[in-house]
Amino acid sequence: MHRLTLLAALLCPALAAVSSCVLPSQLDQRQFTNLSDPLYHPDNPNAGRMVQVSFASHQYALDILGSDIRISGSYRYQRLAPHIAEIGMIEAHPAGPARYTLLLAYLTVSEGRFYTQHDGPIAPPQRQNSGRWAMQP
Repeated sequence: MHRLTLLAALLCPALAAVSSCVLPSQLDQRQFTNLSDPLYHPDNPNAGRMVQVSFASHQYALDILGSDIRISGSYRYQRLAPHIAEIGMIEAHPAGPARYTLLLAYLTVSEGRFYTQHDGPIAPPQRQNSGRWAMQP
């Protein structure tokens, strides 16, 4: 078993780096900077936007960078594997609540990809997005 792990690490250094990544057991006092892919879904009003998300006590604040927009909400975090986690979020959007899930997957020690599916007040009400996230310690 150890030989197979060593062989994989030698053949694929990126895989070795990701396999050593462990997402935190909780998000309190953590902050993420997320960038939505600009072309993933052309009718996505948030495509290409960068946001900063601050987590504390099952609540979060989302700041859309480059604007004065701040949205808050509640979340539920669950680490599914050492390098994969899910954040279920309910956003208190001014036009009505938005519900979505972020599935976090590591690419390097401090950043990864996220995938979301939304159900909310802004058209289209259901959509899938992807992007990159970076976690500050």
